[in-house]
Formats: sequence, structure tokens, C-alpha cells
Amino acid sequence: MRKIFLWLFILFCLSPPWIRADEEAVRYLDAIEKKYSGLKDYIADVNVHFDMETFKTPDMKAKLYFKAPDKMKVESKGVFFFPREGGYFNPALFKKDDFEIRILEPVAEGKKDIKLKIVPKKKEKMGREFVLLIDRNDNLVREIHTSQFDGRETKAKIEYGRYGSFELPRYILLTLDLPSVDPGEKRGFGPFEQKSERVTGTIEITYANYKVNTGLKDEIFNPRETKK
Repeated sequence: MRKIFLWLFILFCLSPPWIRADEEAVRYLDAIEKKYSGLKDYIADVNVHFDMETFKTPDMKAKLYFKAPDKMKVESKGVFFFPREGGYFNPALFKKDDFEIRILEPVAEGKKDIKLKIVPKKKEKMGREFVLLIDRNDNLVREIHTSQFDGRETKAKIEYGRYGSFELPRYILLTLDLPSVDPGEKRGFGPFEQKSERVTGTIEITYANYKVNTGLKDEIFNPRETKK
């Protein structure tokens, strides 16, 4: 038995540092999952402000509904453009089992933030990768940098407030850098997908009047049901 433990110890000491780092990286995402395990749903008022040369519009207001694990919809009186990628908060978006995870930089002494690079395992989500800046003290994702194979890049900076028992976004600054596209090509960014020139700029999203764990029904996320 002593020999077994001795060999295990030797193997651990000789194993590549990145293997041990992966195990540590997984713990950061696991801590965030556990922190929000009790978040079943939320409703919030959102205000969206665009600062983009290629897209001019007044601020837009809407009500956003979210139900775990991944149901989301927005309601507004008029036309409403909302960036789903980085624009709303879903704590289950980065589940540890769905990604290959690496620590990008060792944590400096006295520094509370750590950077993780995560790459999807599932085929339908491949073609993109994420860099997360995580606050280790509060188990919060402060920044999400998304890059895709087609040259699309977005960066979300998130500020939080406490609502009930949870820390939820009160402000998201979303920076876009989108490559030029052919007319009619769909890329999931609403009015921006029709522009032929490269699109850059920022979108500011402010959240207010949260209602948490109200018991939202699945039916409200079904367009057919909401029209009845």
C-alpha cells in the first residue's frame, strides 16, 4: 500500500503543470454554478443604448424574462434589437462539463481576478472560444471575451448589484467588432447583419426592477401560447 501511495505521489509531481491547472480551472466554474444553483428565473426591465456609427437609434426599453436553464425572451412595445450574445445573464452558460478549460495566466499575489480560456466540446457550439475574467473572491464573471472563426469578436464587461439572494447584472457594456458580411447573410446580430462594412461600437445595457424566482411558466416563452 505504501508503494502505491508513493507512486501516486511521484506521478502527481511529475505530471504536466497544465493538467493540474485544468483541475483548478474547473473549480472556478463549479463555484459559479453552485452559487447560482438556486436561481430558477428572473424578470427585469432593460434599457439598451447603442453607440455605433453604422446604426443610429434612440434608446430601447423592454422587459426581459429568463428561466433556467436557457429560456429567454424580451417584450417591448415597438421594434427592439437585443444582443443575445453577451447581452443577458445566464449562469448556466458556462457549465464546466461542456468545455475544455485552461487557466491563461497564473494568479499574481494579491490579485483576485483570474483568466480562463474555455472551448466548447459540443459540435454545435464549436467555432468559437471564450476568455472569462473571473472574480475569485465573489465567484463572478466580470468579463466575457468571445471570438469566432469568422472573425467576429465581442467583449462584455459586467457590473453587478444584489437582488434578493443573488448578485445579478445591473450594467453590461458590450463591445462589438464584426467583420463585413454579404447582404442577407445571417449572423445573429439583428440590424448589423445587413451591413456590408465592418461593424464596431458599443452597446450599453442597464437592468432594473428585478423580480427573482417568481415561478415563471414555460408557456410564456412559447410564442403560440402568448398570442392566445
